[in-house]
Amino acid sequence: MDFIGYDTFLLLVLLILVGIVLFLSLVTTIYVTRFSKRIADLEKTVEGFVEHSSSHALSKSVAEAGTVTPIPAATAPAKEVVQEVAASPRPAERKKFDVGTDAPDIPSGMKNLCTLYDLDSLTVSSPDGLVIASSGHPSAITEAAQFSYAFLTGAPITEEGVHVFPVDFHAHPLVGIYRSSGSFQDSSLDSLKKDLEKILEKWI
Repeated sequence: MDFIGYDTFLLLVLLILVGIVLFLSLVTTIYVTRFSKRIADLEKTVEGFVEHSSSHALSKSVAEAGTVTPIPAATAPAKEVVQEVAASPRPAERKKFDVGTDAPDIPSGMKNLCTLYDLDSLTVSSPDGLVIASSGHPSAITEAAQFSYAFLTGAPITEEGVHVFPVDFHAHPLVGIYRSSGSFQDSSLDSLKKDLEKILEKWI
């Protein structure tokens, strides 16, 4: 009787263990199924996002491509090109010198004239070589003495880039001296003289 009771006990324990294993298997199966479903949903979401991004990028590329200026099918004849060049607007004229704003003092005004006329330096001296106004060139005093004398005597100036010209100020003849390694034109000299006279009128 005790032997039968022991077998029954073992059977009950075995049944309980089998029940626990089945329960755990069922719970595991449920969680695995739910997890697999979530992964599948996540993959669909990612695929949808990628497709949407690709579609958006493609649409943007097409839109940008639509704004590209088409290349002409043929080159215009030489005659038409010449006419287009002739019809192009002329370069802007030189800015006019305003003594009120461009010459707050003599050195600033002289420097602004150098910038306006593309000069390296500009000096005004008396006939005897005294500096009246200068843009600040370190050799202005020496140049005033040397080139003023050459201007009065008619001696040739051999130094490259240096030019002298007369400046009238209240009927007193003065000597203008400029250095230029740029594109200063002789046709601009009259305009330069007038702007110089404006500075002298304001400050002397």
